[in-house]
Amino acid sequence: MRKWIAIGAALVLLLGGVYLGSPYYAIHSLRAAARDADTDKLEASVDFPAVRESLKSQMSAAMMTKMQNDPEIRDNPFAGLGAMMIPAIIDRMIDSFVTPDGIAAMMRGQKPTDTVKADENPDVESSSAYVGLDRFRVRLHNKASDEEGPSFLLERRGFATWKLIRVEMPADLFEDKN
Repeated sequence: MRKWIAIGAALVLLLGGVYLGSPYYAIHSLRAAARDADTDKLEASVDFPAVRESLKSQMSAAMMTKMQNDPEIRDNPFAGLGAMMIPAIIDRMIDSFVTPDGIAAMMRGQKPTDTVKADENPDVESSSAYVGLDRFRVRLHNKASDEEGPSFLLERRGFATWKLIRVEMPADLFEDKN
């Protein structure tokens, strides 16, 4: 009887370890795919439509806020025309950047426009934590320039499978640094 209790307890611990440790393995696999520019693995690990939509909404909101807070733009008679064109411009820009290569560059700590395959930036460090039982966030921080980088939100899809569903850009992305 004790043997079965010990086997059951070991099985529960093993399954719990796999369940709770699976996002760390998913991030490791995503980084390896980014480093190796393995587009097949990236496509399997990223929900591209969800990532695109999240970035489009973030960028549109940030641009509209910037337009409303900038007195030069706010008082410009053509600002309304510009505001109508922003969503179309952002949609095209995001669609061109949110690709396996663009995600790989961001995971390496590079800009999505950097097309040269390179190793991860040694100045970029990451921290990770559960947001909920089925959500996990990884934040990037450039310790050399002391700037926050993007954060990546993963969602559980099944018992131990995770997909990248959102890339959150830093809040100060559109602030003037003058």
